[in-house]
Amino acid sequence: MTKVYLNGQFMDDSEAKVSVFDRCFLYGDGIFEGIAVWDRAPFRFWPHLERMKRGLAYLRIDNPHGDGEWLDLIDRTIAENQMLDGYLRIQISRGEGISSIKWERRLLRKPEPNVTIIPIPGFKDYYKGLIAEKMETGLKALMLSRPRIPSAALPSGTKHCNYLNSVLGAIDVTAAHADIGIATDQEGFVTEGIAYNVFAAVNNTIMTPPTDRDLLPGITRAALIEIGRRVGFEVKEMLFDSFTLAAADEVFICSTLELAVPVTEISGRPIGKGVPGPISKKLGQLLVEAMSKEAVLWHSGELKQPPAEAKGGQK
Repeated sequence: MTKVYLNGQFMDDSEAKVSVFDRCFLYGDGIFEGIAVWDRAPFRFWPHLERMKRGLAYLRIDNPHGDGEWLDLIDRTIAENQMLDGYLRIQISRGEGISSIKWERRLLRKPEPNVTIIPIPGFKDYYKGLIAEKMETGLKALMLSRPRIPSAALPSGTKHCNYLNSVLGAIDVTAAHADIGIATDQEGFVTEGIAYNVFAAVNNTIMTPPTDRDLLPGITRAALIEIGRRVGFEVKEMLFDSFTLAAADEVFICSTLELAVPVTEISGRPIGKGVPGPISKKLGQLLVEAMSKEAVLWHSGELKQPPAEAKGGQK
C-alpha cells in the first residue's frame, strides 16, 4: 500500500483526503513539484526545493516547512514506501476557503496550507518499458495551435496547479494520435511541450528556448544543459520558430518523468532521418548515468548539504 504524506502524517493512499473547500481543488490555487527518485535518492532535490520556494513566495503562500524539514520529509517518504525508484509529487495549496476567489486569511476556513507528498513507485520499470522503447523509435509530436499562456498573465516560472492549457493540448495530442505536444508563444517562437522542455540539434549545436519565453525552467532541462556542455557540445539558449524545430537534425524532450527522449516526427514531418539521432541518445544515457552517480553522493551525505547559492537564503 502506498503511504501518502498529508498535513503532518503518513497514511494509506486510500485514506488520504483533502476538503472540498481546498483552494487548489476550487481554483488551482497552489504549487507542486515532481521529483524523480533514483536508487533511493531524490534527483536534484535542492533545485526542486528552490523552485518550489520561489513559487510559494510569488503566490504568497506560507512555506510550511524549513529546508531541513523538507529534506527529512522526502527521505521519510522514500523510506516509508521502500522506494528504490519512482516519482514524488509535492503539492501545497493555500488552505481551505469558501467558494470565493478572495483569499484574505479571515475568510479561510483553514488558513494553513494543505501539504501532500504523493509517491509513485516504479520509475525504472516505466523507463525500461515505455520510455526505453521510445528511445529506440522516438516520439511523434504535434505542434499545438493553442499558444502557451504568457508569463505576463500567469507566471510560467512557477510550477503552479493551473494546467488547463496543458490539458487542452493533451486532448489535441490524443485526437491527432500523437505522443506529445509542442507549443509556441504568441509570437510563434517555440516554448515547451505540455509538461516537458524541448531541445533541437543542428550541426552539433544544441538549442533550447530561453526561460524568459513562457516556459517552466525545468530541473532536468538544467541538468541536460550542464551535461551537454561538460561533454563538449555547444548548448545555446535561444529563440527559434517551429520551422527551425522541424528542420533540425535532431529534436528531443526532457522532464522528470520522461528523462530525455528523442522526437522523430513533428506534425507529420520527419526529423532528420526519422530515427533517434546520436546526440539525443547520448544525452539520454548520460542523464541516467548522472542520476546514478548523484544517488551515490546523496547516500554519502555529500549532496544532502545545500549548494552554496542556496545557503545564503537559509534561516
